[in-house]
Amino acid sequence: MTNPHLGFSLLSLSQSSKEITANAALLALDALMNMGVISRDTTTPPVSPADGDVYIVGSSATGAWLGKDAMIAYYQSGWNFIVPRQGLTVWSIADAALYTYTGSWGASAAVLQNLSLLGVNGTADATNKLMVASAAVLFNNIGNNVQVKINKNASGDNASFLYQTGFSGRAEFGTLGDDNFTLKVSADGSSWNNGLKILASSGRVAYKAIATGVAAAGTTQGTATALTRQLNEVTTVAASSGVVLPSPEAGEVLTVINAGANALNVYPASGHSINALAVNAAFSLAVGKAVRLVSVSASKWYGILGA
Repeated sequence: MTNPHLGFSLLSLSQSSKEITANAALLALDALMNMGVISRDTTTPPVSPADGDVYIVGSSATGAWLGKDAMIAYYQSGWNFIVPRQGLTVWSIADAALYTYTGSWGASAAVLQNLSLLGVNGTADATNKLMVASAAVLFNNIGNNVQVKINKNASGDNASFLYQTGFSGRAEFGTLGDDNFTLKVSADGSSWNNGLKILASSGRVAYKAIATGVAAAGTTQGTATALTRQLNEVTTVAASSGVVLPSPEAGEVLTVINAGANALNVYPASGHSINALAVNAAFSLAVGKAVRLVSVSASKWYGILGA
């Protein structure tokens, strides 16, 4: 007679040599209660095993393990085998992971709490305590809604998403140093340009690519001051001097303010045009006036004059 789960032979009344049956059961228990199996997919028995060595037999095993696929093999003066049952879980030393038998051996799905580090297909570290290397990450709902939360300690801290190229920052958005929503970008990971801020107190949108105190220059398109910002306040304007617009991204909006003492020549970039003017031709922006320019292509601006 055997027990129902592990199949140990039970002692019988008046059985002779009871120690053989009892010892076999104790050895099997020792195998199951050890610190872990040496590996989970070895198919050839080791040449010189030590007493107490334990393995999960891999597929298409050979030699003394022939026909013992997926069984637990333990060595004690010869190879002994335990047929696994559903739910049996063991630690694989070679994989540094838990495996559970569900008809075949697979990685265990366990409840994990208070882990100091967790790496999925990669190695976590003291800064990145959760590391995931994957082509995609999915957060799926278990009812209707799904929400991702990023909580910072205080208003002056950052709570953000950072986008990188080769681990060098290129774009970041979130609540950066306050409770307003900010978007900023970088071409090199060290010099950053704020692009957009949404004020938490009102929901108003502020475009943050601003240049103030700009000085116009030259008297031609090639010698005029190049503008690089979205909102440009030109405060020094000599007679016949000017500024040059950047090459536009279709859909871009740019503003130029003439706060100088003379009319300001506003040129397109070389090969471009403004309104119905000829290619490379400037228009004159009067003192105290502003113009909002809208691009419809990579080479065409349309200007809307302010009051």
